[in-house]
Amino acid sequence: MREKFRKITEKPKFKMQSDNYYVWVGASCDYAHEERCSAGAYIIEQNGKEINTHVVADDHTTEFRMMLTVMQHAMEVLPVHSTIIFLTNVAYIQQNWDRQPTSESANSDLILQCISARRRHESATVKIVSYHRFPQLPETHRMAHEAMEQLRRA
Repeated sequence: MREKFRKITEKPKFKMQSDNYYVWVGASCDYAHEERCSAGAYIIEQNGKEINTHVVADDHTTEFRMMLTVMQHAMEVLPVHSTIIFLTNVAYIQQNWDRQPTSESANSDLILQCISARRRHESATVKIVSYHRFPQLPETHRMAHEAMEQLRRA
């Protein structure tokens, strides 16, 4: 019985391939103000080590735009022909970030930028993971929220 308990309480492991770039993507949005402020952040890991972070914040926008913005940024800064796996808990990103936008698509400008940046790489995919199972996603949210608060104070 103890063995079962130990397995349940162990932190989940994510098997990472050493040559891939894993980009944890999160965002935060403040709907409490009329002008709405949002921010996005990423943490890039390779070989189980954090190699880069990035945060961006802006007024009058949504967290989805900020997530697409940091994804596009990651694809621009990572070496050409990389294999990139974006990790997020946001289904909107997985469903929309690389599909040709239509006239009704939200964020079509950023989606087109992501499609263009993706062409530089061997592959770029989005994987949905549980927010609370991996500390990197809450950390990206914390980073984004802090950047949003700093923008609001400025």
